[in-house]
Amino acid sequence: MYNNILEFIYSFEPYSPQAIIIYALSFVFLIQMIYYWIFFRKLAFYKEKKSDTNLQAVSVVVCAHNEFQNIREFLPMILEQDYPNYEVILVNDDSDDNTEFLLIDLKAKYPHFKVAKTNRTVSFVRGKKFPLSVGIKLAQNPVVLLTDADCYPQSKNWIRGMMSAYADEKTEFVLGYGKYEKKPGLLNRLVRYDTLHTGIQYLSAAIGGRPYMGVGRNLSYTKDIFVKNKGLTSHYKIPFGDDDLFVNKYAHKRNTSISISSDAHTVSIPPRNFKSWFRQKKRHLAASKHYKFSTKIRTGTYGLSAFLFHVLTIIAVVFSFSNYFLCSIIGFIYIFRLSSQLVIFYKSAKKLEEKGLWFRAPIYDFYFSVLNPIWMFSNYIIKENVWK
Repeated sequence: MYNNILEFIYSFEPYSPQAIIIYALSFVFLIQMIYYWIFFRKLAFYKEKKSDTNLQAVSVVVCAHNEFQNIREFLPMILEQDYPNYEVILVNDDSDDNTEFLLIDLKAKYPHFKVAKTNRTVSFVRGKKFPLSVGIKLAQNPVVLLTDADCYPQSKNWIRGMMSAYADEKTEFVLGYGKYEKKPGLLNRLVRYDTLHTGIQYLSAAIGGRPYMGVGRNLSYTKDIFVKNKGLTSHYKIPFGDDDLFVNKYAHKRNTSISISSDAHTVSIPPRNFKSWFRQKKRHLAASKHYKFSTKIRTGTYGLSAFLFHVLTIIAVVFSFSNYFLCSIIGFIYIFRLSSQLVIFYKSAKKLEEKGLWFRAPIYDFYFSVLNPIWMFSNYIIKENVWK
């Protein structure tokens, strides 16, 4: 071993292609460690503080288009929350199924339930932004809480869990976590892993004072910040991003909090096939094109460094296969990064109650590191998708 090290030192050429690849791999590895141990550790080791002493009145807003079955199954779970002062507003976005008749029955049963209806033919705004704006405008309470028609709260204390994150009068945004139902199959594991990975990124960023997105499945903000910034008009021409683009533009260190307790989670129905999931992913990635420049730099650097790490590791092994010492260096770098990833994912998954995912991180990380750039590139050459 000692002789091998000496032989390597004497024969090493600092400007050879082999050496440059090792330098590049080491640099990318350092970037990844910065993200894992400076940024993502914030969620992994986060200790949540909440207060039930100042629970505000809240308006829950849900938009739906042809969601009869989901409304019948999930809306009562929202209408029967254990919370002292709230209303529920459902905006029926031009549904042509039996949604309207179902809503009449629910309105008769629940006095705190309101219904609004929008007509797509008279709207100049594509996607979900117009019905969402209508719902928020009708809200009578100072805080709105958003979710989707195909989502349901994980507990009767969902509203309480989200509202308890409004620690003081400075808080204007509360970012929650929206998971997907656990079902058998590869697609479900990929969807849930991707959701966990995304959650680690945006929740860690919010804890670190740099919020950049939230998910419409579980997001709250004050009506005042919505009104004073003229709602979604700053990006109304973009047919998606009703949740993350608004957060990206107006959320900051002093006005943003998170809520990650299990009571505060929502659960969504997962995509039924790969095609629908790909469309959903492309839509979410397309919205990121409109983020602030600083956000695109932070998220883009992480994605690019993850992609380059896998590529450079493969190239480095090929170039150094016959060199025991170089292979040892590459092995150390790979194992250290893998161990860091597993620790962060394990602790984060435990906090977000995402079971059976953390140990799959190395495999799925490679998959998404390759696939995300392809999705992102395709958004520049294929027409953008809109909300159904």
